[in-house]
Amino acid sequence: MKRLSMLFVPLLLIAVSIVYAIDAREIIENVQERYEDINDAVIEFSQSVRFKVSRAEQSIEGTLHFKKPKKYRIETAERTIVTDGTTSWSWNPSNQQLVVDNYKEETHALSPEQLLLTYPKDYYSTLVGEEQLAGKSMYVLKLTPKEDNAFATAMKIWVSKDWLIRKVEITDVNGAVTTYMIKKITVDQDIADVKFAYQVPDNAEVIDLR
Repeated sequence: MKRLSMLFVPLLLIAVSIVYAIDAREIIENVQERYEDINDAVIEFSQSVRFKVSRAEQSIEGTLHFKKPKKYRIETAERTIVTDGTTSWSWNPSNQQLVVDNYKEETHALSPEQLLLTYPKDYYSTLVGEEQLAGKSMYVLKLTPKEDNAFATAMKIWVSKDWLIRKVEITDVNGAVTTYMIKKITVDQDIADVKFAYQVPDNAEVIDLR
């Protein structure tokens, strides 16, 4: 019996070493390093929002083009949002309205910079474990805010073994849960800058807030 119990010791040590082989801080650092190596990307995503009070759900699909520094183009069926880092355009095809404004980085926006650079500084991170997502093993991180007045009261992030974020779940101060699922990501496509300068459609109602 003593010999049998001794056999469990190395097995226990192996299990402990596996559990602590990597922690949340190392995962975030690896993701940040991967992001630093990326110049631009095209991301196909889905977004779903579940509201706490009404329990209603909304979902959309879209494409995000981004290019450093701070150039974005988000296209969904309902809206197209474009910024070149200086000017932003928001096009609503349902009413043919284009809103033009100076670029402002919202404190609770989910841009790559916010997610990878700001959130890790403002939130405590914990490695919850690993889960299967789309047939691949993912690290799951839980982020909790350091300040009580944070817009996102809780976050979960799924990270693939190639250090790309594949899913994000955010609970905000109103209890709404927003989930972003990355369906496909293609990096370093040498996206032309013209992609981030919006051309005003004919017959558009332009509201210029600059």
